[in-house]
Amino acid sequence: MSDLSDPSDSSDLSDSSDKTTPRASNKQIKYKLRSTYKMKLLRKETRLSLALALMALTTNVSAQEQSERTKSVYLELGGASNGIGVNYDARFKEGSPWGYRVGLGWGYGKVSSLFGNSESVRAYSVPMGVNYFLGGKRNHLEMGLGVNIGLYNRHYYEYHLTPSPENPKVAAINAVQKKDNVVAGFGFANIGYRHVAKRGFQFRVGITGGIGIINAEKSNNKFSLMPYISFGKAF
Repeated sequence: MSDLSDPSDSSDLSDSSDKTTPRASNKQIKYKLRSTYKMKLLRKETRLSLALALMALTTNVSAQEQSERTKSVYLELGGASNGIGVNYDARFKEGSPWGYRVGLGWGYGKVSSLFGNSESVRAYSVPMGVNYFLGGKRNHLEMGLGVNIGLYNRHYYEYHLTPSPENPKVAAINAVQKKDNVVAGFGFANIGYRHVAKRGFQFRVGITGGIGIINAEKSNNKFSLMPYISFGKAF
């Protein structure tokens, strides 16, 4: 019997298998090269975006540090706050040396006499006024005028002579404790130094003169010189 298989057929099959294998390898290589290129391109774009974002943030922070801060919030001890107070301060417009302040203050005082009489006063007040700056962006000589209007809660004693029922010529002294609420106010003028740091920290120190304008006798605010110091944040 003759062999039906043709030797040429096997050679053709082997040739075809040899030709398909390198073609598949080339496709894989091209795919890997394209993937690697895309990854490198994505990394470059990401780095560029981060660099631009960092540059923009740095520029913005630098611009804020260099620009003039026209508003501030600060805690004040003494001065126009008449004790301790929180105040808001701002320029009327950017670049103007004129500005204003308004806040809330709380104070406590006690007065005693040689005869043992004592009176204590608690004050809840609103200091408000205008001010003017001389100097640069960070260091100022500040001058201001304003008023402080508040509610004064007084605790005091009244003394009465009461004749003795056994001997009318002898009198006893009776102390009666009383309290009342009085609306009072004083005008003030201040002069001092103000410093604003690069990052917005604010420091103030100076002296305030005050004179009573409403119920001065009842609020113990006839005339006074009050030093002040404050710490706050400018923005």
